[in-house]
Amino acid sequence: MKKTFVIIFILAVAVYADAPWIPNVRVSVDEPWDTLNQGESCFGVYGDTIVSICNTAERGQVPVAPYAFSFDAGQTFVQIPFTDNTTGIGWHTDPVIAFDDSGHVHMIMQFSVNMLKHYLSRDGGQTWEDTSTVSNTYGIDKPWMVVKDNEIYITWQQTSGTTGIRFAKSTDYGATWNLTNIWSRTGITALCIDEYDVLHLALVYWGGGDVYYKQSTDYGENWSAETPLGDFEYDPHYGDRAPINTITARNNVVFVAWVDQGAGTWDISAVRSTDGGSTWSSEFVVNDIVSGSQCKVWALFDVFGGLHVTYYHTPDWPSNPSSIFSFRYQYSPDAGVTFNPGIRVSDTSVVSMDDFIGEYHITQADSEYLYAQWADGRNGDYNDLYFSKALLSDLAIIEHEGNDPVANRILEAPSMWHSTVVLRVQAHDYPVEINAYDVSGRMVKHIFSGMVRQPMKIQIDNNDLPSGVIFLQLSSPVTNESCKVVNIR
Repeated sequence: MKKTFVIIFILAVAVYADAPWIPNVRVSVDEPWDTLNQGESCFGVYGDTIVSICNTAERGQVPVAPYAFSFDAGQTFVQIPFTDNTTGIGWHTDPVIAFDDSGHVHMIMQFSVNMLKHYLSRDGGQTWEDTSTVSNTYGIDKPWMVVKDNEIYITWQQTSGTTGIRFAKSTDYGATWNLTNIWSRTGITALCIDEYDVLHLALVYWGGGDVYYKQSTDYGENWSAETPLGDFEYDPHYGDRAPINTITARNNVVFVAWVDQGAGTWDISAVRSTDGGSTWSSEFVVNDIVSGSQCKVWALFDVFGGLHVTYYHTPDWPSNPSSIFSFRYQYSPDAGVTFNPGIRVSDTSVVSMDDFIGEYHITQADSEYLYAQWADGRNGDYNDLYFSKALLSDLAIIEHEGNDPVANRILEAPSMWHSTVVLRVQAHDYPVEINAYDVSGRMVKHIFSGMVRQPMKIQIDNNDLPSGVIFLQLSSPVTNESCKVVNIR
């Protein structure tokens, strides 16, 4: 009896993701999703609302994109088939979706290689309106979009006519677009915007096996000269077919990662800059498991400066229809200098039901959680989309000076705020910055930046901040601290 009990116990444990990731939630469960291989995916988070869109391997046969939304923070999802029959084009691909600061949902979709369209939803993605055409020039490929405040920025490669990288910007919720050519190279772009409103752009030039970088400090009006970041080798195999890159920036650190098989198998290569993109480190490998294959990397800084990286892993090389894939995660407490050992986000490790699991699966974060979405073949018929999340406080290792993290905290704040609030800041040998964020991860107040040579007090009128949960973050070159407070107005 004991032996039987132990075996059952081990099998039960094996079907759960590694802590602190919650049990996986299937995103799309209704027809027609059950007969489609869901691939590259994107999603956005705004409070308890999550909106999700993905591609399918059958995109040339079924002109429907699996779209879903959740109003309960990812506990359950509702599916609404998305299609646009007005284009006259039978299939679409490369979907990207995001929220603006007003809570509106923006989505872009590429139709064949002929057209790039934008869609706006003002009700959490239940209905779409104010559709516009971003570009209808033949040769569009691999668009990406970021939304900051209420402005939209898009990059893509133009593969015919005037080839190169195109940039589109809208300041009126996508009603009109300003298009410019910003780079003569073609390649797969990765785009992000940091807290200082600097746009960071990385490009994988597949034809030459090189990775490049540009930035814009004036909202895309002008761009820096290109900077070479590294090189790579890549051959498509089962499950992956393009060396998609990813870029993220926070606290003047810029992190770029991509897939490279220079060491013989797919690995996650990366470089980092600590001066806002002026100079760069040499290439290094992120994944702690160096056997087998790693692909489809995504990197993200949270608002507190923690660096999160997700990717697929299989013990096989080259990958094949029998390869077992899992979706894994690694955390860096020091902006990419070191990484904690990888853990599994997916409940299980399974084969892919198609030779292509999409080219990207992203992560998102607010002030409380890190969110992940990916596809796998655990149901034994088609690749299906899954979701999980984990508390940032459980994922992160906050670095403090000294042995006692409580006694050596630099920032002290009351947990309940009303009327005038007093923050206490201890002396510190490095410049510090203190900001306040709401639960969605948006900065709602800059409180202080500079040297603290002796203990000081900072008074705040709680009416200057929104009511509800607020997250305070103190950062310096050697430490990051965060605390959660409740503002009562």
